[in-house]
Amino acid sequence: MNPLRLLLIAALAMLPIMAGCAPKSSDGMDFAKGFGVDVGFKAVDMCQNVSPEMHIHGVPPKTKKLNVKVLDFDFGTEIFNQDFGFQTTDRGLYINGAQAMVPKGSLYGPNQMPCPKEMPKKMQVKVTALDAKDRELANVSVTRDVKPAP
Repeated sequence: MNPLRLLLIAALAMLPIMAGCAPKSSDGMDFAKGFGVDVGFKAVDMCQNVSPEMHIHGVPPKTKKLNVKVLDFDFGTEIFNQDFGFQTTDRGLYINGAQAMVPKGSLYGPNQMPCPKEMPKKMQVKVTALDAKDRELANVSVTRDVKPAP
């Protein structure tokens, strides 16, 4: 058999395996589901215990609520943990089709936000889309370094 033909057959046989190795998620984005979150932490807000504004995109169609968690990544401490239903409008979740926005300062939780005064802080946001029976439809997380305020 022709060596070139053998090489072509081998390459075609590897395609399904290589496709399975492709990244399904990245920081802030689940590529397989198109679900993502953009968040902008600011040291000034963190020092005043104000949660960041978040933009969530690719919200699955059967989503009835989003669970949003903010964690101090360095210590594993949960700062905020809140569910947002789609009926929430006052200082809560704003839905426009598959897009959602969590306004700055609308999260509350058991702990105080860390204040990066001298060293950067690593913060993480986890967003989970849940259906009417609280089953997970999609989830994504994003980790950011927050530099001290000048």
